[in-house]
Amino acid sequence: MSLNQIKLYDLFRKELHLPDNKAAAFVQAVGDMAESEATAKNHLLATKDDLNILKEDIHVLKSEMRFIRGDLELKIEQSKTDICKAIFLSVIIQFIAILSGTLAIVKLIK
Repeated sequence: MSLNQIKLYDLFRKELHLPDNKAAAFVQAVGDMAESEATAKNHLLATKDDLNILKEDIHVLKSEMRFIRGDLELKIEQSKTDICKAIFLSVIIQFIAILSGTLAIVKLIK
């Protein structure tokens, strides 16, 4: 038993008037509970291996994000080009329609 356990044992035996076996069992139960809590807290701590795996995962995610960003930029440029072509063709078609309409009106007037 450690010094703290002995102090607890004496406290429970003298102050609470517990028999020796009950005081010892209670001290043992408190010690077991404290040990299990410490083990549970240590279980939540990350190890160096966990951190290395996490770093590798972050690097993989960053490279995938770069690839996706590049792919999106290419798609945006292609979309811009397609929109410009569509606008240019619609302007030409409208110009031809206005010109042919104007020619038809002039022809009807003569």
